[in-house]
Amino acid sequence: MRELLYDYEEFKAKVDRSKPLHHRAVQKPLDKHGVFVSLVFQIYGLDRNNGHVLVFEAEKRASQADPETCRKAYREFAQKYAEPLGSTEGAWRP
Repeated sequence: MRELLYDYEEFKAKVDRSKPLHHRAVQKPLDKHGVFVSLVFQIYGLDRNNGHVLVFEAEKRASQADPETCRKAYREFAQKYAEPLGSTEGAWRP
């Protein structure tokens, strides 16, 4: 089972920090040409109570016309959410 959370504090309260945490980001197109995208940042961990996969998700819209915007948003998400938890790049799969 996988639980998707949008509240960072709830994710921190539920996640088992003794197990590895991983983060990644994916781009989802918002228009048919892919000019505008949504950068979806995710942190994966295991629930400390039942071992299920927990996913924290944050999102930011950007334009592919300026790829540096997406890279900057990824770095900001990683610094704000992933680094304090000791997360490394990757993902948990159920």
